Amino acid sequence: MINQYLETFMIFRGEIFKAFYETLDMMFTAMVISLIFGLLLGFILFITRSDGIYRNNTVYFICSSLINITRSVPFILFIIVMIPFNRMLIGTGFGVNASKIPLSLIGISIFARFTEQDLLDVNKNIYETSYALGANTIQYFTYFLLREARSSLILSFTSTIISLLSYSTVMGIIGGGGLGYLALSEGYHNFNYKLMWIIIIMMILLVQIVQAAGNFIARISDKR
Repeated sequence: MINQYLETFMIFRGEIFKAFYETLDMMFTAMVISLIFGLLLGFILFITRSDGIYRNNTVYFICSSLINITRSVPFILFIIVMIPFNRMLIGTGFGVNASKIPLSLIGISIFARFTEQDLLDVNKNIYETSYALGANTIQYFTYFLLREARSSLILSFTSTIISLLSYSTVMGIIGGGGLGYLALSEGYHNFNYKLMWIIIIMMILLVQIVQAAGNFIARISDKR
């Protein structure tokens, strides 16, 4: 049984490595963009909500609504409706590079909402403590709020990465390729279930590695 799976892997190793590279390419770009803009957007949500330091109902409503809309559209349909935007932005609506745009947008939405919740979970007395110690607003955000929330933020970003990995499996609909597309096109549709299960196992291992790394980094960074 194992020899049959090994034989299948050797036959399709070229396609598997190519799909693995495509998945990593999409994931890396989406991860970086999600981390930067998701953290920024989540921070804006936190400070502009009704009980935030810089309360602004209009800004909060607009940002929150955009996040809700992005997350509420089924991802396959979201990919399709993004094709004209991809074409306008990078000149093509299909391919690996075009796949990075909807993947990044859904990553930003997920991590922004996680960030808002992680910041809300920080003890409210932290603000009074920072004020009593003479910290200004920037110092409060940098040395108190983010430091208290960083462990939770790391775990939230880990969950975001795993979600992006799951979403990346359907990027083949616009020619994005990746492991998920290979499992469907060459595995499921061609009745090559051994190849499909090989890729499923690879995806499971990737998730386990990402989660273990996230847990480790969160644990060593927790200085509360």
